[in-house]
Amino acid sequence: MEIIPNKIDKSSSIQDCTTARPQDCRTDLPDMTFLVPLRMDSQERTENINTLIRYTYLHFRTSLIVLEADSNQKFFPENEPEGFRYEFIKDDNEVFHRTKWINRLFSMADTPFVGIWDADAITPPDQIIDALEKLRNGDTVLSFPYDGRFYSCDKVSYVLFRKHLDIEILKKRIPVMNLLHGYHSVGGAFIVHKERYNEAGGENENIYGWGPEDTERIKRLETKCLKILHSPGVLFHLCHPMGKNSWFVNSKIECMNRRELQRTCNYF
Repeated sequence: MEIIPNKIDKSSSIQDCTTARPQDCRTDLPDMTFLVPLRMDSQERTENINTLIRYTYLHFRTSLIVLEADSNQKFFPENEPEGFRYEFIKDDNEVFHRTKWINRLFSMADTPFVGIWDADAITPPDQIIDALEKLRNGDTVLSFPYDGRFYSCDKVSYVLFRKHLDIEILKKRIPVMNLLHGYHSVGGAFIVHKERYNEAGGENENIYGWGPEDTERIKRLETKCLKILHSPGVLFHLCHPMGKNSWFVNSKIECMNRRELQRTCNYF
């Protein structure tokens, strides 16, 4: 499905919500594409990616590309709004080579800025706008739409959010949630200046499967003295069962990935 160019007047990026119909009360992001690498391993994952698509287009006029790489197609989008694109690539490898597929997604996007999103990551729209604005201003090469706090949704929060798509539900339930990686997470969602990020190496495909790619990414940019910025606020993780691609596949791959991170850190 070909991405349809956005023809919205760019002089005013935010619609007047007092006069527009609710479905028109969205922010135009003509210069950004959301990218989602996907490997389906549970029904919850299917529900989460469909929720992410609905939530994104509830708040934005933008482009979003989902790339599913697997032995056979398992994801069938509930709907395909304007700007949405789905691609399936046959991949018989039982290990999901995430960094490889993100680089493939980069080549598919034709906007200067791209956001790499986990299928289960949800963040308030104003934080996305803030993170993107930092990139537009040339302040950074990579910007996080949250401050490092990545909360894991409990089951009640998960069900309520999927039904109502109201981010305030998740915000109010933060006291009953746990942080996934303390107060300094660097995964889940980030936005980059595509050209400058690719010049810095793009995704490191030497990291194979699940591993420290999120940390390696940041360390590599730091070795090149490239600034990384965060926006105030939190990120939410929609719950799902932890499949084989949610941890190291085996000790050999774990050692290989950790050595790659060490090589990057040794450049300091």
